[in-house]
Amino acid sequence: MEKKTTIAITGMMFIALLTISLVSANFWACFNKGDIINYCDLTQYGGTYFKADETCSSSNGCEKCMSNFYEDKDGGCYVHYSSLRTDCGGIPRECSTLGGEIEADSNPPEFQITSITDGDLFTSRKVLVEFSLNEKADVYYYDLIEDRGIWTRVCSNCDSGNPAYSGERSFDEGENQIKFKAVDVVGNEFISDPITFTIDSRDPRIYRTEPRRGFADGDFEVQFKEDNPEELVLHYGVSEDMRQEVLDIEDDCSLERGKYFCDVSVQLGDYDGQEIEYYFTLTDIAGNTDESKVNKLNVDTTFPVINNDPIFTQGEGRYERYIYLDINVTEENLDEVFYSYIDDRDRLRERRLCSRLKDGVCEKRVVFRNGHYDLTISVIDEAGNSLGIPISFDVDY
Repeated sequence: MEKKTTIAITGMMFIALLTISLVSANFWACFNKGDIINYCDLTQYGGTYFKADETCSSSNGCEKCMSNFYEDKDGGCYVHYSSLRTDCGGIPRECSTLGGEIEADSNPPEFQITSITDGDLFTSRKVLVEFSLNEKADVYYYDLIEDRGIWTRVCSNCDSGNPAYSGERSFDEGENQIKFKAVDVVGNEFISDPITFTIDSRDPRIYRTEPRRGFADGDFEVQFKEDNPEELVLHYGVSEDMRQEVLDIEDDCSLERGKYFCDVSVQLGDYDGQEIEYYFTLTDIAGNTDESKVNKLNVDTTFPVINNDPIFTQGEGRYERYIYLDINVTEENLDEVFYSYIDDRDRLRERRLCSRLKDGVCEKRVVFRNGHYDLTISVIDEAGNSLGIPISFDVDY
């Protein structure tokens, strides 16, 4: 029983002596505001502990508890005492003379954005902002497109490391151009080069296509909304012969209030007399697509034909004020036959003659005042194809 007690007492004395030995190695190192506190990288000495250098930011100076000082690093380096102890092992808070020459921090922070590179494309407005720092610093970014003179704070007293910060930030749809600023605890400042990237989080949308019914003559229209259009294609034809026409968005479209209006013309002669289908596809720079409704239209590319010199005869007797017109026309899809002329007041006059033919003939009785007339007889079909010929005559009654 007595032997066991002796062993226990001896063990306690050993622990006490070891504690006293460790405490006696600690010391307080003092620094002024702006001084660099140069810590040792213990991994170079076979250890696993690394503490980044820091700069004293307090206007009252900084007191740091150290356990050692090595002179073989540039200017010497400190080994920090346990971060779990705030009393430095119980030693008096007095500045030690241990340590090397102290250097004031006059260098800007070393900053590197690691999550965004110039020219990046993102499909979400929330973008990961991640960067590295070699010392504590306040970090901001500036929107060069809005250019409102305001720096947006990312974080205050960001810790050093890689990453020193990692978090999502929301940016505007479309092109963004920003630069970062890092300011260390004594005001040294670093400003990055501008970084340009694009946000495309919205799917493209086709609103309207024309024509929607009737006949196709080769002219098509489309309206769409998309901030970053990449490719717009017209698909047209019959099932065994579908063709494509790629529009030049810059030349074939106009932008009005955020919406594009586009026109394209293609040759449909190979489909004359057939029913075709057409639709548009729109692709943005992120690869998102939209497809318009498929429309079916008859094709008529054949122009009307007037087969005779229009016959006009003046009536007799009480009908002498009337002019009788007789026009022979070949057109399967007639819209109308009409005449036009410029009157003596320099105004354009138009009047429909026929909207249908009888055995291919348009017959009409028209009243004209006395005088000379130079008319244009026009025939237009439902596809918009038209033909006009001039005729002249005098009216005298």
